[in-house]
Parts: sequence; structure tokens; C-alpha cells
Amino acid sequence: MYLVVLAAVLSLVVSGLVRRHAIRRAILDYPNERSSHTDPTPRGGGVGVLAGVAAALVVGTGPDLQDWRLLVALGGVALTGLVGWLDDRYTLGIRFRLAVHVVAASSLLPLALIPDPLPRWLGPAAALWWVLWAVSAINVVNFMDGIDGLIGSQGMIFGAHLALMGSANGVSGVLGLAIIGATAGFLMWNWAPARIFMGDVGSGSLGLLVVLGGLLLMREGRVDLVAAFLPLYPMFLDATVTLVRRVRRRERVGVAHRTHFYQLLANGPWGHARVSLLYAVAAAAGVAATHANGPTVGLVVVCAYFLMVPAAAWSIGYRSLVKPRAR
Repeated sequence: MYLVVLAAVLSLVVSGLVRRHAIRRAILDYPNERSSHTDPTPRGGGVGVLAGVAAALVVGTGPDLQDWRLLVALGGVALTGLVGWLDDRYTLGIRFRLAVHVVAASSLLPLALIPDPLPRWLGPAAALWWVLWAVSAINVVNFMDGIDGLIGSQGMIFGAHLALMGSANGVSGVLGLAIIGATAGFLMWNWAPARIFMGDVGSGSLGLLVVLGGLLLMREGRVDLVAAFLPLYPMFLDATVTLVRRVRRRERVGVAHRTHFYQLLANGPWGHARVSLLYAVAAAAGVAATHANGPTVGLVVVCAYFLMVPAAAWSIGYRSLVKPRAR
């Protein structure tokens, strides 16, 4: 528990300091027609999240940090955070950011492939799969960081997943505790109404951290591929359906928008706090599903979860909120 407290306090303090710096230097998100907020808001609070995670990992892992494969992966997280901070400050080009994301994602390959590829049935395709998955996670978490408290609360739930599923002496459990504390400290500033946003420095690096956490669970022999990342399903389903819908409408997918289901809810009848709580409950249900005992029962529960999430979205009002574009 002391790791959670350490990460939370450091994240809270550093996020507050970054907020003061961002206000002084006018590092602000200004509202526009695609925004879900109405006031200029400081960004870059993800620096506090990274500081909290880093401190907890150093204190909690000890000799495990001597594993060169883990150090390389953490270097990829640091690279993602650095480029995110520069993007928050200067707005970097999409191609440059994507190239850096591929490099950062590749930093997971030693853990994913040495000594054996995970999962083994992917064989030689494992390297390509992990890079694509990590790049997707970096960008999906960034896309979904659009309303107060959403990504911070999702980070807490996934951190709890790592802590519960990981080994008591494994790095995955320590990383889970670190993420719980760091995101909790940040949420003190980011819960609706937000006083600072995570920014690309936090959302991108958190996306890579969750992939690293799931990979560590698999490497430690705790879970399979599906169970490792199951709590991310509601968030990634929203992002995937939105992307497919925009491609079908021949929209420019690289342009900012407000058509994610969570945005339509938050800007409509629900508001930011209720939507963030809704997605947190959905992710927590994914954590619970990973604890279903027995191969048959576990399969049934996971399949039911995959069906229940879109069914819940439909019942809440997906069809009425996501209206066809006028011709």
C-alpha cells in the first residue's frame, strides 16, 4: 500500500507544479468546436503520472530493474512521454509522432520475444503484432482522453487489474500499484471540473504502460492474452467503432472530432463525471470477468462480457446519439 501512497502523493504534487507552470507559460487547451470543455485549461499533468509511476517502480521492484529487457521497455515509455510533452508545447507533425511511437512500441519486443514469443501461437508474427498493438494503445488512449476523469479512472481500474492478477513478487503487481497511485493523485486535479488535463505526455505514455503491464502478466505466467487486456475492451470498442464509422463516412480520421460515444454522452444528457463513472464500471466488470474460475465458466463469462458492453451502449442510447450524417 505504501507504493500507492508514494505514487499518489508525488503525482498530486508534480501535477500541481506542472499546472502552475502551464498557466504561467500559457500551455493551455483552448476550447473550440471540437472540444468537450468550455474554459482554457492547462495541460501536461501526465508528467505527474509518470513521476509517480517511476518513483514507485524504483522503490518497489529493486533487483528486477536490472533486467535489461524491462529497462528497454521503460525507456520506450520515457521516449513516448518526452515526445508527448514536446507535442503539448509545440504541436509536432503526425508522421514524426507516429515514427516515434513505432520506435517506442518496438522497445517491448525483448520482453515479448525473449526467450520465447508471447503468445507462442503467433510465431514470427508476434513481433509485428506487439508493435501494432502498442502503437494502437498509445493512440487510442490519446484519442479517448477527451473528458474530465476518463483516462485517469481507466488507469486506476487497469492498475487494480495488474495488482490483483499479478504475482506478489512480480513486476506486474508493482506496476499496477504504481499506476493506481499515480492516476489517483492526478484525478485530484482532473476530476470534473478538471483543473488540468493529462496531455499527450501522459495519455500516450500511459497507453504504452498498460501494454507493458499486460505483457508482464503474460510473461509471469499469470494470464493469457485476452485476460491480460480485457478491462480495456470498453474503451477500445468505442475507439474502434468510431474509427470504422468515420472511415465509412469518408471523414479525415486524423482530424479532431467529438463523435466518440463517450463524447456524445458527456456533451449531451450525461455530463463528464457520470460518463467517466460509467466507463469505469464497464472496465471494472472486465476485471471481474478475468477472475471467473474454470476454463468453461471463464469462457462463458468472457463471451458474455464481450456481448454485454455493446448491448449496454445500445440501451443507453447509442443509436439515437450517433445519427447518420445528413446527405
